[in-house]
Amino acid sequence: MAKIFTIVTIVLTFLAALVGVINRVKLVETKATLEATQSEGDKTKKTLEEVNAKLAESQKSVAEWTAKTEATQAEVNKLKSEVESKESESVDAKGKLMAANVEIESLKSKVESVTKLKDDITQKFTDLQNEPVQQQLNEARSAVEEQKTINTQLTANIDKSKLRIKELEDQLAQKKRLEKIGELTGRVLAVNEAWNFVVLNIGDKDGISSNSELLVKRGNTRIGRIRITSVEPASSIADIIPGSLIGGLNIQPGDYVVSDYVTN
Repeated sequence: MAKIFTIVTIVLTFLAALVGVINRVKLVETKATLEATQSEGDKTKKTLEEVNAKLAESQKSVAEWTAKTEATQAEVNKLKSEVESKESESVDAKGKLMAANVEIESLKSKVESVTKLKDDITQKFTDLQNEPVQQQLNEARSAVEEQKTINTQLTANIDKSKLRIKELEDQLAQKKRLEKIGELTGRVLAVNEAWNFVVLNIGDKDGISSNSELLVKRGNTRIGRIRITSVEPASSIADIIPGSLIGGLNIQPGDYVVSDYVTN
């Protein structure tokens, strides 16, 4: 009986030891699983923080682009208003030109009348040469001289009208040129700081000409002014006007240019 009891005790002890080992193994596995879960949670938290940072950065970029779009639209509206004003001035110039043409036609008609009258007087003068009445001859001569004076005045008026028409035509051509320049918008493609010049993506086909001055902007910020020195069909080169840069800013590729004023 004691032997059986001893065997049972040994078996129970072994079983208890086995259960302890199994529980210890499970405890180690559980602890490893818990650490892995915590590590995965830390990674997930870090990933979430990175995603939130990227989201905030994206929201900031969207806000900046929205502001730039609104500024660009405001600039476009301003340019449209200026173009409409120039179109109104162009219509006025055309009206003045038409009035001048009417005046010229009227003067031409007067000249023709005077010329006919001169011819008639000349014919009368010729006829009077064969008449013995000296008084009529003198009157005819006086009339001829008077008509010569009128002709001289009319010729002077015609010359003035032609000069005025030329001035109006020049003004109209200048306004058309300013209308084209007023719509001008371009971009800076490259900047050479060593030689103080920039390359633009606009050229002769856009209405650019040598010595034109343009305003360089970045968003709503005015950077400085440039002067065109070389023009190609689709590009041009311009010098940065000394002293025109504002607040220590530098012109950079991507800055845009608009018409400021034209010097030629």
